[in-house]
Amino acid sequence: MSLPEPPDDGLPFGPGDDAGAPPAHPPPAEVLAAVADESAALPFADLPALSAPDDATVGQVIALWGRVAAGRRRDVLAALERLADDDVTLDFERIQLSALRDPDAAARILAIRGLRESERPALAGLLADMAADDPEASVRAAAAAGLAGFVVGREFGALPSGLGDRVADALRERIEDVTEDDEVRGEALAALGAASEEWVAELIAEHYGGASARMRLAAVRAMGRHGSDDWLPVLVRTFADDDGEARAAAAASAGALLLEEAVEPLTLLLEDEEEEVQTAAVRAIGEIAGERAEQVLHGLLRSAEPHLADAAGLAMEEARMMSADFASGQP
Repeated sequence: MSLPEPPDDGLPFGPGDDAGAPPAHPPPAEVLAAVADESAALPFADLPALSAPDDATVGQVIALWGRVAAGRRRDVLAALERLADDDVTLDFERIQLSALRDPDAAARILAIRGLRESERPALAGLLADMAADDPEASVRAAAAAGLAGFVVGREFGALPSGLGDRVADALRERIEDVTEDDEVRGEALAALGAASEEWVAELIAEHYGGASARMRLAAVRAMGRHGSDDWLPVLVRTFADDDGEARAAAAASAGALLLEEAVEPLTLLLEDEEEEVQTAAVRAIGEIAGERAEQVLHGLLRSAEPHLADAAGLAMEEARMMSADFASGQP
């Protein structure tokens, strides 16, 4: 299923340059009227007017949804996602929540994707239901993936215990249903990886050693989220896997474990035949940080391979930002 890319019209996404004032936008009703005119381009630059909509605007959006074609609805949702990614002050959650029941599967996926940073407890229940009941496997998979953040929240007590257990149970049911599509089962396993129960570790180990390549890859992803040091030897062995996607996932999971002893094995992946794997290794080394990781990244800045030098520069910049946030006490 091909999801739309929002237009790249070269417009800035932050506040305007005039005295730091944000750009002025038409009233939401005017923006929605422009959205409804499918003979014209999507009014991308004015969509921020729909941020934090009141009840009347949400009602207008719901009414509009029934009048425009599925492709237009997809374009709107893709554009809202991009705008929110570029400006964290924008809030389109109420619109995206209303689109979770869109009759078009791609629109439902875009709505789920746009809500990936949401911490609303009610969303956890909605996604758990969609992971179990949506008629499209691709949507069930997206819903399962969307529950990953709520699994983390469950671990830290950010969800009511009953709701947290409902999320874990819903994911476990998807994983253990052998009639379910492996795309769904894999996303459920990767999402559940952050849960600390022993049965989760057993599921990860079971599917790492199973016959399904998709489930094995999901198990590798889950290892990084599970956070146990015991997974590092398994991940290092996976660095030699025949499948490049598995090697890249193993590198990412090794980085997520934040173990300094992973740095040296990860440096071996810098010679991998696939750029995706090399880049994943660089990012993982940067995530681990520490003196040895910094030495490796500094050396890569002088690499004759542009993708390695660029990845190293980005990893060092992200490490500096994390250090600054830590020093200032920011989350």
